[in-house]
Amino acid sequence: MMTLQELTGQESGIVIYYGAGGTPEAIVCNWSNVQGYPRIDPCGLTVIGFNEDIPEVEGEPTNNIPSMLSDVHIVYANGEDMPQCGTKYRIDDILIIAPAGWN
Repeated sequence: MMTLQELTGQESGIVIYYGAGGTPEAIVCNWSNVQGYPRIDPCGLTVIGFNEDIPEVEGEPTNNIPSMLSDVHIVYANGEDMPQCGTKYRIDDILIIAPAGWN
């Protein structure tokens, strides 16, 4: 699997990166054209991917998206309204959230 769109069935969502010991960072974006996990380009203007293989994992329903983001530094977003419910996918130290109602 190469895209988060294939994994989630959605074009957009939230990716939270849990690094070694630091504050988790999130990217809220449209990932439909990103090959691999979304990251911010060096200028901080757009989202790019590094062509990683994204494994197929089962999603789990969640009904507390805002609380999942309470201690997360959002490094990229476009002012989206945050729904309460969606589906979450855990891949190693990355959490992918596909909010309900987002395309």
